[in-house]
Amino acid sequence: MKVRVVVTDGDGNTFEGEATLVAVGERALHRVSGRKPRAPGRTSPDFSLPVRAFMRRHHAKRLSGPQKFTVLLARLSEGKTGVAISFREIEKAWNRMTEPMGGRFNPAYTTRAKENGWVDAPKTGHYALRSGWTAALGE
Repeated sequence: MKVRVVVTDGDGNTFEGEATLVAVGERALHRVSGRKPRAPGRTSPDFSLPVRAFMRRHHAKRLSGPQKFTVLLARLSEGKTGVAISFREIEKAWNRMTEPMGGRFNPAYTTRAKENGWVDAPKTGHYALRSGWTAALGE
């Protein structure tokens, strides 16, 4: 709905303009931003989901490579920090679902995820989540 607004401040100055108002709620969010609203509870990870469904739920297509690596590691370790998962297991899981992951696994993602403080390498060839890994969800 279009409206015309006229406002007068305490000094007697008058300001006027036009605006488009939308109803408050999810439908309004969709019309204004062009993005679909998230369903309630989508931000809390559900580790009982299969790996592919987990990655799709957390919008793997919109995440960067290091973010995808971190979210995949989170699913494989069920969100537990300090649990070491082998590089080969992560790479194998990634390459089984190239469509939601956007292609083959790139080992550089491990370094970038460590630089962001999302993961750690407790021993050679193994990766574990750090406490701030949820920042990789990009939400």
